[in-house]
Amino acid sequence: MPVALLDPAVYLVILGYFGAGALLAGLVLGGFAALLSFWAGWRQAPLFIQVGRRAFYAATTMVLLAAVVLEAALLTHDFSLVYVAEHTDLSTPTALVVAGFYGGQEGSLLYWTLILGLLGSASLVASASLGGRVAAYATGILAAILSFFLFVLAVVASPFELLAITPPDGLGLNPVLRDMGMLIHPPVVLAGFAAFAIPFSFACAALLAGRADAAWIRHTRRFALLAWGLQTTGLLLGMWWAYHVLGWGGYWGWDPVENVALMPWLATTAYLHSSQVQERRGRLRTWNLGLVMLAFLLVVFGTFIVRSGVVPSVHTFAISAIGPWFLGFLGACLLFSVALLALRSGNPGAVAERETPVVSREGAFVLQNLLLIGATAVVFWGTVLPLVSGMFGGERVVGAPYYERAAGPLFAGLLALLAVGPLLPWRRLRRATYRALVWPAAGLALALVVLVVAGVRAVPALIVFPLAAGVAATVLAEFVRTAIRKPRAILRKRRHYGAYLAHLGLAVVVVGIAASHFGQQEKDVTLQPGQQATVAGYTLTYTGLQQRQLADHADFVAAMRFGDQTLEPSRATYAGLGGQALTHVAISTTPVADVYVVLADTGADGSATFRIFVNPLVVFIWAGGAAIVVGVVLGNVGEAGPAAELARRRIPATLPA
Repeated sequence: MPVALLDPAVYLVILGYFGAGALLAGLVLGGFAALLSFWAGWRQAPLFIQVGRRAFYAATTMVLLAAVVLEAALLTHDFSLVYVAEHTDLSTPTALVVAGFYGGQEGSLLYWTLILGLLGSASLVASASLGGRVAAYATGILAAILSFFLFVLAVVASPFELLAITPPDGLGLNPVLRDMGMLIHPPVVLAGFAAFAIPFSFACAALLAGRADAAWIRHTRRFALLAWGLQTTGLLLGMWWAYHVLGWGGYWGWDPVENVALMPWLATTAYLHSSQVQERRGRLRTWNLGLVMLAFLLVVFGTFIVRSGVVPSVHTFAISAIGPWFLGFLGACLLFSVALLALRSGNPGAVAERETPVVSREGAFVLQNLLLIGATAVVFWGTVLPLVSGMFGGERVVGAPYYERAAGPLFAGLLALLAVGPLLPWRRLRRATYRALVWPAAGLALALVVLVVAGVRAVPALIVFPLAAGVAATVLAEFVRTAIRKPRAILRKRRHYGAYLAHLGLAVVVVGIAASHFGQQEKDVTLQPGQQATVAGYTLTYTGLQQRQLADHADFVAAMRFGDQTLEPSRATYAGLGGQALTHVAISTTPVADVYVVLADTGADGSATFRIFVNPLVVFIWAGGAAIVVGVVLGNVGEAGPAAELARRRIPATLPA
């Protein structure tokens, strides 16, 4: 018996039980934190408010322990766990073994829960200025959400399920996931999803506590900006990954899972802008609360879509028992949000506000919000239509043309507002406003003339490019004017100018998307060694084919000479995964265009079939995305903002919506 206890396999099994036990302990602590915090907030009991918060921290600690156990099981190749055996094998590189933590259904759910606990704990630590009741209710809501995820992990889909017989090797990671993009895209986008629960919890807590002053706005906006920044980064990394891995020449295909990641981003974009109206003017309070709730509801909806597998997508997991639980959770969150907003958002004692002028900064924000919510509705309908039509026996397919026709005009309107809106004053127009509008008008007109002279006749291109130029002109004019008059203001008002930088980055991204969409050229060619192909003025020479045997797969590599570069598109075959094949794309990037080469097929005589794309200005997408992220970071570490000033002066932000 003592010898058996020394068997490493025994300790691995015990480790698995320890991980499952940590999840159960976290579930108990989370449920306790939720119940106690709601009661303590209702009774305004400071001691129990503190105990509830500490119970939430303890539940997060249990989730962290479970995560450490799962990662240890992955790194030690503990194939006694179903999860480890299904998502790794002995030949998987160590970096991808680590990434296997969130590579499957259960592990990614555990990662989601861990980020929720960590960010929730950080938000509670920073909530001292909000008062005991708001902090208590926020703890209760966060703990309730955490408890749901822990229940699913502990009861429905545990990452610590054991196999009856331990296999000598695992099945390995899906070939599509065997890429370094696996290390950066999934963890960021999942963290973004988890982060949306923080502003939702504090917005609901403010309603429950009857607290509508400026402090909760500032706290909620800061974490909404964090969630928005994470989601922005996750979306950009996902586009980059799809572009480099999937081999179809694009980066966004309006896939259902892409859509459900985009929708909360759109809703939160609306909130981040309209919250400024509440901060400065005390208006749009109910609207802002609704936007925060909508963003989280869209996250839960997206999680249901991804986890249930009810909508076909290359990103979704297989149909499992998780789906009905998330559908129920979505229903509960929807009922709670609607009831809370309907019952507690009114403020009959407030002084009536004056009508908002249509041509003003406030009016621009309202119109911008309507366009963003309209775009969200368009994307939502396109996502659920195949599911709805399938329930009635149809097979309605929604493709890119639908989104371009329905959402395109809305996004064009948003670009126009980005060019004009920042120049409009609060309340009413002034004479100086007309002079300021000269800059976006000049940028738009100049871009239009250049396009017409260059021979561009496509109407969408003649709309999008000039509007993006107008946005860029507005931002650059503001930076130049400030740099000349008050250079220190750029550093002192980091939030303000961080937002301008994000606007400029968005304009650059739009130029990259429009150029690569309208200007993409594609050609399929079959070549013998020594033959050439020319696409959009770029000439490539096929030099030969070779096979390389690597540790976990075989590569057929076709070499192509392009100028002084050698491009090597390839096709990888994974024998250990039933012969699954994966395309490795070769891309030559310049500031002007990407030459994108896909190896489609090979012949026994040494010939090879290629699909060659020339995608103009794709690098603008990644450069503009980087500018957006930098702008978000500056905005999150900037000055306190209008809310803090309102709080300092004790001016209530409680006017009705």
